Amino acid sequence: MPVDDRTEAVELRDKVWTYAQRGVVAMVLFLAGVFAGYQLWGQASQLQEQVEDLTEQKAGLVKERDTLRSKIALVERDKNQVMKDLEESRAKAAAAQARIESLQAPAPAAPAPQ
Repeated sequence: MPVDDRTEAVELRDKVWTYAQRGVVAMVLFLAGVFAGYQLWGQASQLQEQVEDLTEQKAGLVKERDTLRSKIALVERDKNQVMKDLEESRAKAAAAQARIESLQAPAPAAPAPQ
């Protein structure tokens, strides 16, 4: 019977070895999947690059917006100054026109000497 015992021991060892191999292969595949998932979605390096690019674009647009707002403010200030100068010029022109008209108005006829 020692032959049967030996064959049973060999079969048991082979089964244990087979399951150990399958377990190692399964663990390697699982860890490879976890690593690949982390690289693709967990770390999200491509998305981080997109976020950095969009942040730079946003900063540029904010800077451009602020520049345009300051230009608009300057143009509004200049426009208001020009409108004020125009009103003053119109008032001066109206006063000058009134003076000219008063100087050009015919003087009342002097009474005829008697």
